[in-house]
Amino acid sequence: MSVNLAEELLLLGYEDDGTPTSDSGTLDYGLAGAVLVELAAAGRVRLDRGRVRVDQPGPTGDPVLDHGLRAIASYGRDATPDELLDGLRSGLRDVVLDRLIDRGVLRRERHRVLLVPSTRFPSTNGGEPAPETETRGRLAALLAGAPADARTHALATLALAAGLTASAFPGVARGDIERRLAALPDPWPAAAVRTLLDEVQVSIIAITTMFMTGSN
Repeated sequence: MSVNLAEELLLLGYEDDGTPTSDSGTLDYGLAGAVLVELAAAGRVRLDRGRVRVDQPGPTGDPVLDHGLRAIASYGRDATPDELLDGLRSGLRDVVLDRLIDRGVLRRERHRVLLVPSTRFPSTNGGEPAPETETRGRLAALLAGAPADARTHALATLALAAGLTASAFPGVARGDIERRLAALPDPWPAAAVRTLLDEVQVSIIAITTMFMTGSN
């Protein structure tokens, strides 16, 4: 089953029991970044003098990406990636979860904990979802020295930026992952998409740092 970049990132940010991982506090910004990068890779948006411009506003057929296009259009002007991350993240996690539920990857479980409503999103197969297994295999291969395609490079970059190091790369030090990514040949055929990914990465890291500082 083919899943988009945001769906891959969300699966990494949830435990098999359907609860968010302990390091997923800024997952929503990672999802927003994933949508921006995927739209750019598809030629729907581009970075023009530091601002994101929509070139093809029509429906993509993917509800997650369409949600992103609508959010960008609702901004009312060409905006910087930093500005768009906050607007894109609003409601995005629910859209991604609904997409994975509709496709039979996850299911929704509602219950109460001390009379407080709680919702979990466990896998329909009772363990690790098959798309997540495939994703983790690609990330492990990247660390083992395999050539990285642009998609896997983007996923690894966004996972680190969003603070999902332990979830995406269990048992591996962040510095080791950063060194591996830095040593890779650039897999991006379009320099503009790589530039957008770099700007998104910097913005998410800044947000993640503020989040972690504020929670201490």
